[in-house]
Amino acid sequence: MNFRELFYGRNLKIIIAVAVILLLTLNKGFRTLVIRNIELYKMKAEIAKIQLENARLRREIYLLENNDAYIDYRIRRDLGYIKEGEIEYRYQSDKKSK
Repeated sequence: MNFRELFYGRNLKIIIAVAVILLLTLNKGFRTLVIRNIELYKMKAEIAKIQLENARLRREIYLLENNDAYIDYRIRRDLGYIKEGEIEYRYQSDKKSK
């Protein structure tokens, strides 16, 4: 096999592919770019999660400021209060602790 046969046809495509792969993987700048893109993706996902939490908290604030029934619900749920004249029922589970 001479020099021209080596660099024509299928061999040429393989050599170019290997050269491109080596250039990209051995290049520090390219690796840094890939790492930064991965970090950017993670940060965008975290921002989206925080924005959802922020929207939930804004809704909670709105309800606490404007809805008396919601305030009553939260007081009962979180603090265990009952209204005067109400009867609280508590059920025991059937599971026995060993």
